[in-house]
Amino acid sequence: MAGNGITIAHIGDPQLGFADDEHREAKYREDLVRMERVIDAVNALRPDVALISGDMTHRHADIRRDWPRLLQLFKVRVVVTPGNHDVLQRLSREAVADFNAIFGHDYEALDVNGWRIIAGNTQYWLDTDYAEGKARYEEWLKHELGQAASLDGRVILAGHNAPFAYRPDEDDGYENCPKSLRFKRLEAYAAAGARFYLAGHMHRLVVRGTGGLTILSAESLSLNFDDRPFGFRVFKVADDFSFSWNFQQV
Repeated sequence: MAGNGITIAHIGDPQLGFADDEHREAKYREDLVRMERVIDAVNALRPDVALISGDMTHRHADIRRDWPRLLQLFKVRVVVTPGNHDVLQRLSREAVADFNAIFGHDYEALDVNGWRIIAGNTQYWLDTDYAEGKARYEEWLKHELGQAASLDGRVILAGHNAPFAYRPDEDDGYENCPKSLRFKRLEAYAAAGARFYLAGHMHRLVVRGTGGLTILSAESLSLNFDDRPFGFRVFKVADDFSFSWNFQQV
């Protein structure tokens, strides 16, 4: 299958207002201005897609404050994968409904330049009281990965969490997929021929992989635990699967 390559503006966690209660409002305003600068930079770049890797605000209650307006500022297609601060650590029906009212979907697949982007809701990896939503998600993901197997590897996965933080066999923790599901996911990704996985959540720059899958976790726009500067990543993949993932500071 021939393709033309793809360019994605990979934006890590905006997480507007990531601060303690005393400083949250000032930090929210600071983060909001930074997010607006990112949007201007992305619009100037004109990528095929802007991908935001979740945690749109620090407090779920703030998600309606500015994001409806911010989304309107983008001049390119925007895909958002929800994070634990968006649909809650123990995902709830109500939080998903709030998210979808603003962003349209909590998971979706799209075709761009001969590539399939499968953007998932990784909070469904965890325990939830929203059993029917989780079941629908698993059926959707199974279908999308099955369809992707015909794309000769032109498959890009995206989610707030990556399947593992550093090593496929690491213990369960806050930053990864539980082992009870992790290896099934990795097997399904491999069967689909997926080459790349774009993530956030870790608030640090991390590059790792397993088999033919390269996993890229971007810096956040709110607080980086590795003292990285604020900015976003420009992810470019050529038809021969060579890629670059360059940092653009804001």
